[in-house]
Amino acid sequence: MPKAFVMVDVHPGQEAQTQEAVRKMAGVTFAYQVTGGHDMIAFIDAEPYEELAVIVSKIRKLEGVRATDTELVLR
Repeated sequence: MPKAFVMVDVHPGQEAQTQEAVRKMAGVTFAYQVTGGHDMIAFIDAEPYEELAVIVSKIRKLEGVRATDTELVLR
């Protein structure tokens, strides 16, 4: 089953509402605001692979999202 960590960069002031929107998406196991190079990290567990791509696309289209960086889990 495809799994991925998605790092999300958010426009200032929109962190909480963006986190809540991501957290509510089917296939998203968790979404946390973090410190460091990105504003948020989410974990996606989806089947099939195409569904993972759909979820990432939905995250990218959310109001407040500036950019994403998706890291696929190999094992």
